[in-house]
Amino acid sequence: RRALTKLSYYHKPGKQRLFPCTLGDVIDRTAEKRGDNLAIVSCHQSIRKTYAEYKQDIDNFAAALISLKLGVGSRIAIIAPNMYEWAVVLFASAKAGLVLVNVNTAYQTPEIEYCLNHTDCKAVIFSEQFSKQDYYQMLVKLAPELKSCTPGELKSSRLPSLKHVIVVGETAKPGTVTFADLMGSVTSGHLRALSCTASKLQMDDAANLQFTSGTTGKPKAAQLSHFSLVNSAYLVGRRLDLHKQDELICLNVPLVHCFGCIAGTMSAAIFGSTVVMPAPSFRADAALRCIGKEGCTAIYGTPSMYIDMLQHAECSHTDLPSIRRAVISGAPCPHQVIESVMKKLNVRRFHILYGTTETSSMIAANDPNQPLDRWIDSVGKPLDHVEVKIVDPQNRIVPVNHRGELCTRGYAVFMGYFKEDKKTKEAVRDGWYHTGDGAVMTEDGRVSILGRIRDVIVRGGESVYPQEVEQFLYAHPAVQEVQVVGVPDERKGEQVCAWIKLKPGVDPSPEDIKNFCKGKLTHYKVPRYILFVGEFPKTVSGKVQKHVIREESRKILHL
Repeated sequence: RRALTKLSYYHKPGKQRLFPCTLGDVIDRTAEKRGDNLAIVSCHQSIRKTYAEYKQDIDNFAAALISLKLGVGSRIAIIAPNMYEWAVVLFASAKAGLVLVNVNTAYQTPEIEYCLNHTDCKAVIFSEQFSKQDYYQMLVKLAPELKSCTPGELKSSRLPSLKHVIVVGETAKPGTVTFADLMGSVTSGHLRALSCTASKLQMDDAANLQFTSGTTGKPKAAQLSHFSLVNSAYLVGRRLDLHKQDELICLNVPLVHCFGCIAGTMSAAIFGSTVVMPAPSFRADAALRCIGKEGCTAIYGTPSMYIDMLQHAECSHTDLPSIRRAVISGAPCPHQVIESVMKKLNVRRFHILYGTTETSSMIAANDPNQPLDRWIDSVGKPLDHVEVKIVDPQNRIVPVNHRGELCTRGYAVFMGYFKEDKKTKEAVRDGWYHTGDGAVMTEDGRVSILGRIRDVIVRGGESVYPQEVEQFLYAHPAVQEVQVVGVPDERKGEQVCAWIKLKPGVDPSPEDIKNFCKGKLTHYKVPRYILFVGEFPKTVSGKVQKHVIREESRKILHL
């Protein structure tokens, strides 16, 4: 008989039941129980709101959306950086029975056109300006009719579904209405209509459309339900101990992505924690200043954000006595970074989370109460109620400690890619979502992520996992940040190429790096090419774009 405990499968039902409620129910409950708790602090806007005030703004804006007569289930988009209004729209749209479409702030005009048309958005909410992006001018380029239309009556040939354009700013532009004016137009009748709509919403209704990174082809819109969002936020919050004490969370990650939107803002709202936004987008100096001023007890960020904060803290001699925990996700985190964060940023508990957009954010997290060597190489065990298995290319579960693809099923799995049934069927088979991530599971259920399966380098028939080489190179005293990719090679198929960002004041040669590897790494894992760089191409959420690195490497090396 097979020893089933030796297979890479894990499931723990959990003591806490899943909640059959909507996002609107969540904010109502928290405001009732913890109305005086501080909900949102937007440092760059000088805004501070308690949960009672936050709920009132949510209800008013939700009622304002009802007044537009969009219809339950209609899609509305938001294009804005981290700001208070984003957090209001997140719950207001859900409460009004609408589906919020998160649009990446880095998107250019053609990408915005695709997102709005693909999801048939009837309304768009945008910030007046962010970085070098002028969203109004982008919209005018797509719909010149906007400049001469009455607000709410847009008729555009290129954006046929779009009717309402709402600007978060002090002054309405032609064809638009401001966020504040729309919210201020609410009547008691609109609030009664909101109450009626909210009472009829079901937990399985769609609430959110989040676009995947889209490194190959057009980005896909993952549709998430109230049920998956509420329970993902709840269970990750419990794993982070938000139910045990009030937290002031320095949220560096963008709200447009699932880490900031679900594991950050929604999770905080369930437990009455405080979300502190240091800046519209991540800046190490703003984050550290905000932590010191507000007395933040937790930091949320990606590995590259922690690397930047470490460097800035060291240069500015910053001390952070209030910090209790650090939460990290978005990419594998080097051991040296974890150890430096715990030592230099005064972090006592370090949480590593793993998830994807399609799994409503996080499905696994480590247990920092365990000794460091028990969790530093893994993302911990799956959250309660989540099933996880590791499979081979034939979709058979592999034995423990064997490599394969991580698959998951349960409450967290998305409803499907909007309007893309074929791609949904490719990703979800027999109820199991195939993540595309290589992984290994230990006998007790701890999972280690090896990176994207498509990123594995095959050199002369040998598989090289970039993360393994990156972890090794971080041990070099001159290396501040590193990324490893495969580049074409006529003889071996692929060669290993390392992009390295050096620490200040050091100047090793490529041969110095290679000599450091020799005798410690298997010969075929030693990088053939070493490229020293100042920065890495990254998404707005701080994820390094390996596909861009691969293409740039080919150009630089003339391959």
